[in-house]
Amino acid sequence: MTEPLPPPPPAPPGMSWGARFWLVVVILIGPAYLLWMTGVEGRRLWIVVGLIFLIAGFASLAHWLMGLTRR
Repeated sequence: MTEPLPPPPPAPPGMSWGARFWLVVVILIGPAYLLWMTGVEGRRLWIVVGLIFLIAGFASLAHWLMGLTRR
């Protein structure tokens, strides 16, 4: 006789309305803030933003590669 299968894990909770609101606010205000700061600071700001994207890109690549080794 086989044992019954365990119940599936519960679904992860969805995003709340407050989290959705702030996500939209950040997505809308972020580029406007960058453009405004570019007018104030000039090209130096884009160097900093580029470095942040470079670091985030390498971090996501490392995360993806570590995920491949786990399987």
